[in-house]
Amino acid sequence: MHIACLGNEGKASASTHEKHGLPLSDMQIIIMSKEYTATFRLYDTVAAKEFFDQLPLELELTNFRDAQWMFYPPEKLSVTAREAYHDGKKGELSYYAPWGDAFMLYKDFYAGNEMHRLGINVTGINEIAEMSGSAIIQKKTQNASEESSAMKISVAVNGNTTVFELNDSPAAKDLYAQLPLDIKVENYSSNEKIFYPPKKLDTTDTPQSNSHETGTLAYYAPWGDIVMFYGDFGSAARLYGLGHAVSGSEHIQGMSGTIRIQPHNPE
Repeated sequence: MHIACLGNEGKASASTHEKHGLPLSDMQIIIMSKEYTATFRLYDTVAAKEFFDQLPLELELTNFRDAQWMFYPPEKLSVTAREAYHDGKKGELSYYAPWGDAFMLYKDFYAGNEMHRLGINVTGINEIAEMSGSAIIQKKTQNASEESSAMKISVAVNGNTTVFELNDSPAAKDLYAQLPLDIKVENYSSNEKIFYPPKKLDTTDTPQSNSHETGTLAYYAPWGDIVMFYGDFGSAARLYGLGHAVSGSEHIQGMSGTIRIQPHNPE
């Protein structure tokens, strides 16, 4: 059964990090309850695809331990060990195979038995807690205007460019507002490059980083540094998600010296 617990503080060493290796897909869903709405991006897994294929649905929400809203999709999902985890973060969409329920976390959560990741929150992370009663769950389609209006930044160094698509969080918008920047990049641990923006970012209503994969862009509030991951990583308290690489993630590991960060404006 699920057991609630607080997360650990600080950055864990690379050797203690969970290795998820779950790529994100283009599938997004919207969950609406009363006047509250949350959007999630699903992983590229069999379980997530099976869930996506069952939509749209209207299901009853059940609260569990004042940390999550549960609902039961009509058909069970085919989970694998790759998606399993114990330490849940606010904003994660997951599946608990023994009960056959999917659930949205609105608080950090620890489970004694394995949960399985389905997706991560994109918008409305603080609206999840306010939901109750029934929920409408449907696929989200992204039109061309939404695609072009997404905030994207480019990081260029040594003739290579990595492009990140930012989420719509206050922290991501704060970073975007400071561009362009010519700034020193540093190594940290064995899976990340970091740099320090001139001004700290506002993490209000910004989701904790739940992606745990190569290409994740995040902000570690205790140190005030931006993190570009070139390897899988584990959970850390106050590590906030800013976005993900949409091209050039293979160049992150080789970054050194001064990097040029600016809004990405494709021709």
